[in-house]
Amino acid sequence: MDNDLTVKIRKARGRFAAMAITYFLGVFNDNFFKISVMMLAAGSPAKKGMINALFAVPFILFASYAGWMADRFAKRNVVVFAKGLEVAAMLCGAAGILSGSWTLMMVMVFLMATQSTIFGPSLNGTIPELYPRQYVPTANGIIKVLVTGAILLGTIASGYALSAKQIVWGDSTTMGRVIVGGAVVGVAILGVGVSFFVPRLPAADPKIKFPWTGPVETFREFGSIIRDPLLLLIVLCDVFVWFVGAIQITVVQDVSETQFGWSEAVTSNLIFAGLIGTAAGGLIATKIAGSRRWYRLLPWLMLAMAVPSTLMAFTPMLPSGLLVWGIALLMVMIGTIVGLIMIPCESFIQVRPAPEHKGRVIASANCGVFIGIFISAGVYYLLGTFLSATACFGAMAVMSVIVGVCLLIVLGKKEFGDA
Repeated sequence: MDNDLTVKIRKARGRFAAMAITYFLGVFNDNFFKISVMMLAAGSPAKKGMINALFAVPFILFASYAGWMADRFAKRNVVVFAKGLEVAAMLCGAAGILSGSWTLMMVMVFLMATQSTIFGPSLNGTIPELYPRQYVPTANGIIKVLVTGAILLGTIASGYALSAKQIVWGDSTTMGRVIVGGAVVGVAILGVGVSFFVPRLPAADPKIKFPWTGPVETFREFGSIIRDPLLLLIVLCDVFVWFVGAIQITVVQDVSETQFGWSEAVTSNLIFAGLIGTAAGGLIATKIAGSRRWYRLLPWLMLAMAVPSTLMAFTPMLPSGLLVWGIALLMVMIGTIVGLIMIPCESFIQVRPAPEHKGRVIASANCGVFIGIFISAGVYYLLGTFLSATACFGAMAVMSVIVGVCLLIVLGKKEFGDA
């Protein structure tokens, strides 16, 4: 049996590589453009909140259609369609960033999120179809490292690209904007080409009916999640960690650029530190996910996340020479804990549902995640209005403690069995 498992994993590697590269290019583009726009919106909590909200809305409105497509059609065909939509989104975004039109940039964020909504359930649903159940956490760990690398590259590249301040034409079109606009279109076109090499697997449920009620169908799909208490618990933990992560990424930009007046390059490096931690945590988590009761670590990880977040609130007391390094170290610590939570949770969400139901459950879980991110936009606006950027991390520490204590109470009262 072990030999059969090894052979199956080896055979899947070539097809997995095309999926991983497609994912990498898409995530790079998403983050390269989104972080670039966030940096252009420095000092405006309203614009940053709007960007986060617009990025979340399609995952809420279109999740049922994305789940239906993932189950109704061959997943590779859906991935190719989504990558084509990415080209259209990036053309719109390039026009916006070159002209300085915030309307076009906001439209691009919405379109970018729409293609990600369609793309996610099909690509993520392919992983458990390609690999045996016990290898899914490892495959997800590899994907998480690659995705983190794409986020890192996109984040760093955006900071350094926008540092090119020389005016190319007009009053405000800098070389940095030209680099961003050209890069996102080029990467999107490359992604379409690679997507044709994603493995072609049969449709999971070709007879599934179209979800005419849209978002209502998504919330109805939550019923299947609610009927599985352990799945519900894991989805809620995943939602929370994405909710906090969305606030953290935005707040660390304010820490760097608004509170301390550092450059875009320093901002990119701080985000880089957090994502390095997430990649490391993701790799460690592939070992944790093999345990039958791994989910019992979740409350302690939530409580642990509160420690570096609390310390972040006191970083203004550090000597100036240690300030950047201190914040970077704390970002690594926070990111590591996020990775330890995220990988086991998302692997479980992929393997728990029945094969013919997988796409819809993943899409519904994604919808929940982005409801959390949508809410995070409003929470960020409130925190950013009344607190300093570093103090916002203290507020997030309080949230982590509350969630950790709630998980301890729930897990103490109810026996969930093996994962």
